[in-house]
Amino acid sequence: MTRILTENAEFQLLEALRHNRRKREQRGEFIIEGVQAITRALAAEWPLRAGLVPAATHRSPWAEACLAQVDTVIEIRPDLFARLTAREEPPELMLLGRIPAPDLAAVPHHPDGVVVVLDRPGNPGNLGTIIRTSDALGAAGVLLSGHGAHLYDPQTVRASVGSLFALPVVPVPSNQALIDWLEQWRATAPVTVYATDEHGEVPLSGAVVLSRPAVILLGSERTGLATALAELADVSLAIPMAGSASSLNVAVAAGIVLQRVMSSVGGHG
Repeated sequence: MTRILTENAEFQLLEALRHNRRKREQRGEFIIEGVQAITRALAAEWPLRAGLVPAATHRSPWAEACLAQVDTVIEIRPDLFARLTAREEPPELMLLGRIPAPDLAAVPHHPDGVVVVLDRPGNPGNLGTIIRTSDALGAAGVLLSGHGAHLYDPQTVRASVGSLFALPVVPVPSNQALIDWLEQWRATAPVTVYATDEHGEVPLSGAVVLSRPAVILLGSERTGLATALAELADVSLAIPMAGSASSLNVAVAAGIVLQRVMSSVGGHG
């Protein structure tokens, strides 16, 4: 058991993990909070460095059971512990998770699978929601391209509600690496690449038949898809708008397209 009772260097490093992407990447660590996120991280046997708890406070049986699965426990002075969370009521437990090395091979080439590719996500809440939606609707994985919201930002982790630990989610080191990964899949199956675009060539109406296996490309809300990724698309889809809004939130668009692809009968259309 380690204790942090002052604003020492170790505490300052923990606090930096909340706000500082560079520190998270340098240390290879991030903070996990929320009952579902912690439960699913432990169930997935996610690599962990420590459990974080407020010192001298009562812990529930759930928290004690979680801590029993963690090798190291760090007790932190309660007012300092509260600074590690954005919640008004600090939780009784947080975990310090390790950031794994990106591994594209972790996202499988299922013969009937669907993979979501998100280009330069601008908002960690949207990123977490897309991960959660992809998990809920049965996608095989999520790939992240370009420099956008950080996968291990506390807001991303919280918005994913634990799906980050249940689904392969992998940052892609380069567009070429993504192209190579796609070509490997296409060597074994007739993969269709769909891109969402408010000016897309094919309106996503009820008559449109989508097929699997598939890749769904989602661009940044501000700048759209990078040119190199847009050129990979076989079909450019536009979601019809009935009201006055000109576009949809990217997480909503992801859910609409993913649901349509996942409900298709499969096979190359």
